[in-house]
Amino acid sequence: MFLLIVSFFCVAALLYNSPSVSGNSTGVVMNGNFKDWEGKYQNVRANSDAFRHVGIWADKENIYFYMDSAPDFRTNNQGGDNQLYLNTDFTITVGDEAYPVSSGHGFMDNQIMNFNNSSKSVSQVFDIKYWVWRQEYGYQPPTVGKAYAQHIVAGNRSNNIFEAQIPFSALGIKEIPENTKIAISNESIWRGNVSINYAGSPTGPWLLAGISLVFAGGGYYLQNQRRKKITASATNEVIHA
Repeated sequence: MFLLIVSFFCVAALLYNSPSVSGNSTGVVMNGNFKDWEGKYQNVRANSDAFRHVGIWADKENIYFYMDSAPDFRTNNQGGDNQLYLNTDFTITVGDEAYPVSSGHGFMDNQIMNFNNSSKSVSQVFDIKYWVWRQEYGYQPPTVGKAYAQHIVAGNRSNNIFEAQIPFSALGIKEIPENTKIAISNESIWRGNVSINYAGSPTGPWLLAGISLVFAGGGYYLQNQRRKKITASATNEVIHA
């Protein structure tokens, strides 16, 4: 019975398939189609009567983040609190280090405001910059990623959604220990932060299968030893009889 149970887990492990993904191991693809964020965001309360969907994700090479400014804009205009907000600081925290990123302060405002105020649904890609002073570039922040934004118009109401990707290397991050907390916050537009624990590489099917085979082998050995003891005991009883 023990071997049957273990064999079942062994076969199940061998038949296990990792989720089918495109582009990276998270299933998040930077293409302006936000359906792959389902199940990866949280509802957060804005600094008004509004709420937003905010998500953060990571694989071994990139950080991804997402915001839907006004998910229920068709029934609730949220007092107009539905802007793109890429001209405000999104603070990414990896462990104890903070990295402020956005599409611009001042010189990008016109592009973002024009996007917000469009009377038609439009899509646009914005540069994401890392806003920290460094000796090699002073106060000229480098472009570290891209944000794919969508402005949606329905009747007299509108909403703005974006997803962004930033390579860890662009922020100077070389290695992330397993179970490191990665969070995103923006005090200007929502309360608190949204975070994940970086799990590193997932356990794959072959490792699971290997573990199952070890257990199966161990179970077979123990069961075989038990049979030998029973046989030996029966033999002794016959001899003594």
